This record gives sequence, structure tokens and C-alpha cells, in this order.
Amino acid sequence: METRSGYTLVELIVALLLFAVGGLALASTSAVLGRALNTDAMRERAARIAGSQIELLAGGCQGAADGGRSYPGIRSDWTVSHPDANTIEIHESVGYESARGHRSDDYRVLMGCP
Repeated sequence: METRSGYTLVELIVALLLFAVGGLALASTSAVLGRALNTDAMRERAARIAGSQIELLAGGCQGAADGGRSYPGIRSDWTVSHPDANTIEIHESVGYESARGHRSDDYRVLMGCP
């Protein structure tokens, strides 16, 4: 009786099926990671915009006023109040789109004016 070495057709089909499922799993994971990285990049950019705007408003302290500005993909709005003559309160809100819809981050700063 003669023995043959190699794989049967069923073994090859099962191996290809497992390989295809693994490839699809990798592709879907990379899509999820791509969306998450894009959202993180937008959030980081929005935080930098908010920080820059707060610095500008704090620099003009007594002359600071409410306002807003649009950037590509990001909307920045701020309100300024003067609790007393030597203090300024800034409320900054930045909105942007994420993978789960519209998102808004708020920042509040209370600082003394020179």
C-alpha cells in the first residue's frame, strides 16, 4: 500500500477560510483605529485652538470681548466676563465632528488682570 504526502482539498479550503477571516478581522480593526486616530487629531487641534484663543484673550485682559471663529472642521466660541475690576473669566467652547457625531469641549479660565 502506497502513502501519499500533502494536503487534502478539505484541509486547503479550511486553511483558506481561516486566512480570509483573519484578513477581514485585520481590515476592520484598521478601519476602527483610523477613525479613532482622526478623532484624536481633531480633538488635539481643537484643544490647541482653545488654548491659543484663551492666551490671546488673557493678553488683552480688560479689552477682551465675546466672540467666535470658524476653522476647517472646528468651531470656536468664547464668552468673557469681568467678575471684578482686576479679574477676567473666559469660557471657551470648541466643537468638532468625531466618528460618533458632533462633540464639544469646554474650557473655563479665571485670571487676574495686571
